[in-house]
Amino acid sequence: MDTAVSITYWLFRPEVWIILAMVLIIADILIGLNLFVLPVGVSAALVSAALYAENRFWFSDTILLEDWHDVLIAFAVLSIASVFLIRKMFQRRRDETPDINEY
Repeated sequence: MDTAVSITYWLFRPEVWIILAMVLIIADILIGLNLFVLPVGVSAALVSAALYAENRFWFSDTILLEDWHDVLIAFAVLSIASVFLIRKMFQRRRDETPDINEY
Protein backbone atom coordinates (compact mmCIF):
# COMPACT_ATOMS: atom_id res chain seq x y z
CA MET A 1 0.00 0.00 0.00
CA ASP A 2 1.25 3.44 -0.88
CA THR A 3 2.21 5.59 2.12
CA ALA A 4 0.27 8.60 0.81
CA VAL A 5 -2.93 6.58 0.93
CA SER A 6 -2.23 5.00 4.31
CA ILE A 7 -4.29 6.31 7.20
CA THR A 8 -1.27 6.16 9.48
CA TYR A 9 0.57 8.61 7.26
CA TRP A 10 -2.26 11.14 7.46
CA LEU A 11 -2.78 10.75 11.21
CA PHE A 12 0.79 11.84 11.91
CA ARG A 13 0.60 15.00 9.76
CA PRO A 14 0.05 18.10 11.94
CA GLU A 15 -1.35 19.91 8.91
CA VAL A 16 -4.27 17.50 8.67
CA TRP A 17 -5.17 18.07 12.32
CA ILE A 18 -4.95 21.86 12.06
CA ILE A 19 -7.17 21.83 8.96
CA LEU A 20 -9.66 19.63 10.81
CA ALA A 21 -9.53 22.02 13.77
CA MET A 22 -10.16 25.08 11.62
CA VAL A 23 -13.05 23.44 9.77
CA LEU A 24 -14.73 22.34 13.00
CA ILE A 25 -14.26 25.66 14.80
CA ILE A 26 -15.45 27.71 11.83
CA ALA A 27 -18.43 25.39 11.35
CA ASP A 28 -19.40 25.76 14.99
CA ILE A 29 -19.18 29.54 14.82
CA LEU A 30 -20.87 30.07 11.45
CA ILE A 31 -23.56 27.42 11.59
CA GLY A 32 -24.29 27.99 15.25
CA LEU A 33 -23.99 24.46 16.55
CA ASN A 34 -24.23 25.69 20.16
CA LEU A 35 -20.71 24.63 21.17
CA PHE A 36 -21.23 21.13 19.83
CA VAL A 37 -18.07 20.70 17.73
CA LEU A 38 -15.99 23.56 19.15
CA PRO A 39 -14.38 21.35 21.85
CA VAL A 40 -13.54 18.71 19.23
CA GLY A 41 -11.92 21.41 17.06
CA VAL A 42 -9.90 22.67 20.02
CA SER A 43 -8.69 19.16 20.78
CA ALA A 44 -7.71 18.67 17.13
CA ALA A 45 -5.63 21.85 17.38
CA LEU A 46 -3.97 20.51 20.54
CA VAL A 47 -3.16 17.20 18.84
CA SER A 48 -1.70 19.16 15.93
CA ALA A 49 0.48 21.15 18.34
CA ALA A 50 1.65 17.96 20.05
CA LEU A 51 2.55 16.31 16.74
CA TYR A 52 4.34 19.44 15.54
CA ALA A 53 6.32 19.69 18.78
CA GLU A 54 7.19 16.00 18.60
CA ASN A 55 8.38 16.31 14.99
CA ARG A 56 10.60 19.27 15.92
CA PHE A 57 12.07 17.35 18.90
CA TRP A 58 10.83 19.91 21.45
CA PHE A 59 10.43 17.05 23.93
CA SER A 60 14.05 15.97 23.28
CA ASP A 61 14.06 12.22 22.58
CA THR A 62 10.70 11.49 24.21
CA ILE A 63 8.09 10.08 21.86
CA LEU A 64 4.57 10.80 23.12
CA LEU A 65 2.51 9.61 20.17
CA GLU A 66 4.16 6.48 18.85
CA ASP A 67 1.36 4.62 17.06
CA TRP A 68 -1.80 5.63 15.28
CA HIS A 69 -3.93 4.51 18.19
CA ASP A 70 -1.94 6.75 20.54
CA VAL A 71 -2.90 9.72 18.38
CA LEU A 72 -6.56 8.76 18.38
CA ILE A 73 -6.60 8.09 22.13
CA ALA A 74 -5.00 11.48 22.77
CA PHE A 75 -7.59 13.09 20.50
CA ALA A 76 -10.45 11.34 22.32
CA VAL A 77 -9.16 12.21 25.79
CA LEU A 78 -8.54 15.83 24.82
CA SER A 79 -12.00 16.03 23.24
CA ILE A 80 -13.71 14.81 26.39
CA ALA A 81 -11.64 17.12 28.60
CA SER A 82 -12.24 20.13 26.38
CA VAL A 83 -16.00 19.46 26.32
CA PHE A 84 -16.13 19.78 30.11
CA LEU A 85 -13.80 22.79 30.20
CA ILE A 86 -15.56 24.74 27.46
CA ARG A 87 -19.01 23.95 28.85
CA LYS A 88 -17.79 25.16 32.26
CA MET A 89 -16.38 28.37 30.76
CA PHE A 90 -19.54 29.26 28.82
CA GLN A 91 -22.01 28.14 31.44
CA ARG A 92 -24.28 30.93 32.56
CA ARG A 93 -24.09 31.88 36.16
CA ARG A 94 -27.50 31.66 37.76
CA ASP A 95 -26.41 33.61 40.85
CA GLU A 96 -24.90 36.64 39.08
CA THR A 97 -27.53 37.56 36.49
CA PRO A 98 -31.09 37.85 37.68
CA ASP A 99 -33.75 36.33 35.49
CA ILE A 100 -36.20 38.93 34.20
CA ASN A 101 -38.98 36.38 34.39
CA GLU A 102 -38.72 36.01 38.15
CA TYR A 103 -41.20 38.18 40.02
